[in-house]
Amino acid sequence: MTQKIKSIVLIDDDLAINYFHKRLFIKLELGENVLSFFNSYEALDGLVELGQTLKEDDLVYVFLDLNMPDIDGWSFLEEFNKINKLLKFEIKIFILSSSTNPEDVEKAQKNNFVTNYFAKPLMMDGILALKEMYSTV
Repeated sequence: MTQKIKSIVLIDDDLAINYFHKRLFIKLELGENVLSFFNSYEALDGLVELGQTLKEDDLVYVFLDLNMPDIDGWSFLEEFNKINKLLKFEIKIFILSSSTNPEDVEKAQKNNFVTNYFAKPLMMDGILALKEMYSTV
């Protein structure tokens, strides 16, 4: 079955980074819509809301920053564990962080929800490679 990326969800408190990534995803026509959230609470609510409109075979990419106020990326993943069963669509979570701390990378690799870890900002070639690796369209 062919799987198209239905939505891109950006979770980062840095407005400029979110704007840059959103423009890049739109330019590359990756995903039917791109949503930006500036804190983890809004993002969790947004994912639940998405779950009301998406189907089981829809694919959502989430790009998650680790270092944010309120709740950081690690805490987001803990909270995501609580709502994951409510979400009927397929979701791939990518850590997108300025942290190159090997402990963060290792912790991400051990997390069942995390698909991969990337340094930000993502550039066009990185996004195209990501599309090639993780989607079937």
